[in-house]
Amino acid sequence: MKTVKVQDALKQLRSGKLFFRRLLIYGEESYLTEQFLKRISELKSIEKFYADENFDEVFNFTGTSLFGSSPILAILNVEKLNEVLRKKADKERFLKLLSSLDEFILVSMEELDYRKLKSELFSEIQKLVDTVVVSERYSEKAIYSLIKKKFDSAGKKITPEILKLIVETVGTDLRELRNETDKLILYPGDLTPETVKLLLFSSGKVNIFELIFPLLDGDKRKFLEQLETLLSSGGEPLSIIGLLQTQLRQVVSLAGGLQVRLPRDVLQKYRVILQKRSLQELLSILKALHEKEFAVKRGEVSGEDALRSIVFFN
Repeated sequence: MKTVKVQDALKQLRSGKLFFRRLLIYGEESYLTEQFLKRISELKSIEKFYADENFDEVFNFTGTSLFGSSPILAILNVEKLNEVLRKKADKERFLKLLSSLDEFILVSMEELDYRKLKSELFSEIQKLVDTVVVSERYSEKAIYSLIKKKFDSAGKKITPEILKLIVETVGTDLRELRNETDKLILYPGDLTPETVKLLLFSSGKVNIFELIFPLLDGDKRKFLEQLETLLSSGGEPLSIIGLLQTQLRQVVSLAGGLQVRLPRDVLQKYRVILQKRSLQELLSILKALHEKEFAVKRGEVSGEDALRSIVFFN
């Protein structure tokens, strides 16, 4: 089994050939994971299933299609597998299916920690895969380099001051950076700090990565105000819930003494939270987020109402 960084994996796909047969991909940089899947689908058809949605349907996968080609089985959200496959018989049935396939792709849009990878199910999965792709977040230095390269390619001048302002305002999520830098590049005049702030906040923009802080601070009014701004500007509720879950897991990992790879300023903010919140409180909020996620998926409540109610579990 070989391990490849997602950036290198994307480069290998440019050759027009798949470099794997049975693959597991995971990591915090979901945007790069999505780009990886998109690139694969351009080379060969894939049939997607979701581990946390009607998972029994995966056992109906035949590996054939009406058009004669053989699609690759792709299962997303595999971080939920241990929760979905609770019975030993279900795990054995799933592993038997994977063993019968020449090709498959297992996808987690978040980090799989050491404990999960060492669980019985994932230990067996790793014996079946030939390649693991890790979607690590870019370092802050690499983020600055990527943004500068993008502006240079567009013939748009950008100063170190503006670069720093963009990253501090938008964060390091590649999807957010792509959207916001596209907006800045289209601006016809010179970019000054004042212009950048105006463009980034022109629609009342709230940094989605900052929503976790009023939630954990217990500032209900600020949380609801920022949430309404995000929703009114097109924020997708389940994506926001998913991000809050990821951030809470990071805080919980820090509380447990595990290493978390994040920008220094974010780590400092998380450590401040740990001075105010007990591990039990953090786990209770995380549980509430999971319950609300499943309630939305079952159609019991709208995503917007689920998000608004989360603050009252706090």
